Amino acid sequence: MTTVYLIRHSIKEKNYGVFDSDDSSQVKNEKQVLSCEGEEKARILSMHQELQNIDVLWSSNYVRAIQTAKYIGSRNLIPVNISSSFDERHYGTFKNDVEKEEFWIRQFIDCKLKNEDGESQVDVCNRMTKKIEEFLDIYKNKRIAIVCHNACILFYLLQYCELVDAKIRKKLTICFRGKTLILDDIMESPSIMKLEFDDKQLVNLSYIRI
Repeated sequence: MTTVYLIRHSIKEKNYGVFDSDDSSQVKNEKQVLSCEGEEKARILSMHQELQNIDVLWSSNYVRAIQTAKYIGSRNLIPVNISSSFDERHYGTFKNDVEKEEFWIRQFIDCKLKNEDGESQVDVCNRMTKKIEEFLDIYKNKRIAIVCHNACILFYLLQYCELVDAKIRKKLTICFRGKTLILDDIMESPSIMKLEFDDKQLVNLSYIRI
């Protein structure tokens, strides 16, 4: 049995002042750091019983994911490996906040929806699936922790799960084989999706809140 833990990063800093930078919105997103509360929750996350004796640890290329992963790596005495395959969905450019809110709901219903300079649900799921399938070969019967992001985790899981509902303010209801994983909510930050594979067949999926 191979166990994959898809972990949403801890709480990011929201209290920014002036952002005097020529960085694109994508690069600014990638650079967002954990808040002080997020650092503490990441430390607590690393102490969870499910994240002990991890064999291999991966993170997305985003700063907040790496900052979360470092605690798991330190506790398990293993390095943090980094892959852009686990990056958050590249949203591209929005005209305004209203368009962004509407897009968030529609992206779960229309798997091919994307901005001209962004990714679709299918794009994200494909890159996640390709990498995880590689891991199921390379790390067979190991315990693998991957620190990444809300949308990319959910897009990957939708190939196994039923999306029951998607509402404004990022409220989702998602079920796996008749069991409700998320009810009118989003993945908490941080939290864990535990996937157990027999060879490459997913046999069990559970949501672990911290």
